[in-house]
Order: sequence, then structure tokens, then C-alpha cells
Amino acid sequence: MKRYLLHGPQQLAMGAIFSGIGFLLYTVATIAGQQWAADALAFIFSIVSVYVFASVATERRRNKAAVSLNLYWGQAALALLTCLCAIVSLREKTGF
Repeated sequence: MKRYLLHGPQQLAMGAIFSGIGFLLYTVATIAGQQWAADALAFIFSIVSVYVFASVATERRRNKAAVSLNLYWGQAALALLTCLCAIVSLREKTGF
């Protein structure tokens, strides 16, 4: 499983940036009233954010000096926000 995760500070930072851009796109789609696009972005980038967080957490466990706490907690917060947006979107679609 570890070979499929991101490794090294550069890949982890790029993954975090990509996750952040996804959340920004979700926000823009929501503001623009494009609910279908916002829902799709929330679902896609929630998976991406959790993947990047798993990579960051694994790398932090292996080498604490290589991964800052800012990256660790920032990616955790971003993954949580994106997943919550996907859950809210799913609840609206299913009516639960």
C-alpha cells in the first residue's frame, strides 16, 4: 500500500496544493450556482484529500522531520472540510 502513496516533501506539498485547488473550485461552483458541478467536485476532491492526508500521515509517522505539523494538520482540516461538503451534498440528494 505504501508504494501507492505520495512520498517526499515535494509530492506531499503538491498534493496539498491540488487538494486546496479542488476545494477552491468547489467553492466557486457553489457561488456560481452550479450545484451539479459543486457536488461532483466535492465527491472527487474528498477522495483526493483523504488520499493526500493518508500520504502525509504515513510520511509523518515514518519521518517527523520531513513533514511539518502545518502540512499535517492543514491537510487534515482540508480533508475534513471537503468530506463534510460531500456528506452534506449526499444528504441533500438522498433526502436523509
